[in-house]
Amino acid sequence: MTAAYLVAFIVGGIALLSALLLVDVGHGAGHDGLPFLSLTGLSAALLGAGAGGLISSWAGLGGVGSGLVAAGAAVALVFACQGLLLPYLRRQESNSQQSRSSYIGLLGTVTLDVPTGSWGEVAFVDADGNRVRAKAITEEPETLAKNTSVYIADVDADYLHVVSVPDH
Repeated sequence: MTAAYLVAFIVGGIALLSALLLVDVGHGAGHDGLPFLSLTGLSAALLGAGAGGLISSWAGLGGVGSGLVAAGAAVALVFACQGLLLPYLRRQESNSQQSRSSYIGLLGTVTLDVPTGSWGEVAFVDADGNRVRAKAITEEPETLAKNTSVYIADVDADYLHVVSVPDH
């Protein structure tokens, strides 16, 4: 029975990681009706059953005791994923693009030289008052040296596009 729990643990762990990293968290099978029937819910149940069964088997609880612990661990992990982890990930997913595009128009300071044709780093304060450091590129003819004031003109998936601002 320990081998079955080990297989369930490994397969469930791989499936849960795949579901969280590769699948769109906010939309999926069972998202509107029965969330425990989604890929994430089933993966969490399999991982919980495998982990609970392995631990209880190693503790010497026997077949029935291990089965009960495995079932309890599966239910607990599904509720933890569906009730705590996924809502948090959905909130992060929904506001991450808005936050990045909200950087356009802000002023910052170069913290790592930004050479033309390569990237550097800038620091600035976002609209929520958080200090942010991000990779930046420029199309200016000369390198933007450390402590240069910059304007964030655009953003893409990898970089902030910055231009220098004359100091007053």
